[in-house]
Amino acid sequence: MNGIFSRGEPAGERLTAWWAGLEDHRGARAELRRCRDEVEVALHPDVVRFCYRLRPEMTRQHGWEGRVAMILGLASHLNHNAAAEVLGSDRTLAERMAQRIGDRPTVSELRFRRLLRLERSQLYAPTMRVLHLLDGRVGLHDLANAVYYWGKEVRKEWADTYFPLVPEKGRTH
Repeated sequence: MNGIFSRGEPAGERLTAWWAGLEDHRGARAELRRCRDEVEVALHPDVVRFCYRLRPEMTRQHGWEGRVAMILGLASHLNHNAAAEVLGSDRTLAERMAQRIGDRPTVSELRFRRLLRLERSQLYAPTMRVLHLLDGRVGLHDLANAVYYWGKEVRKEWADTYFPLVPEKGRTH
């Protein structure tokens, strides 16, 4: 998904630099990881500073601060030991969720379907659990754009990616 937080876009590059900087600020990263929701994240000083610096890129956006706080909180759960994968992955989050472990997808079809039904305001904790299931090995920019643009289009794109990769249960062709 291309969007405001894609690689090469000013907001995407700012997000990349912020996330990479978390490795040097492990205390802040730990604080962000302990936040239970995006409201707690939005009150964190590093998030407030990031939003302040991001303001010039967001002049035409509405209601962006809460979405950006959610992105930053979730990004704190991404695996810094897999930085090349997190920053350079072309695999989408939906593809990662469908990736097989044995004969099952990493994220079960039931959990995936529940995720698709959520409104953005309900997305933080379930997405955080999915990131943990995926060992934090998720593309930063894909995650950011999915959260930022969460709605019918993202849900449809995820469904179109995930379901063909997951075998049907109990059906023969």
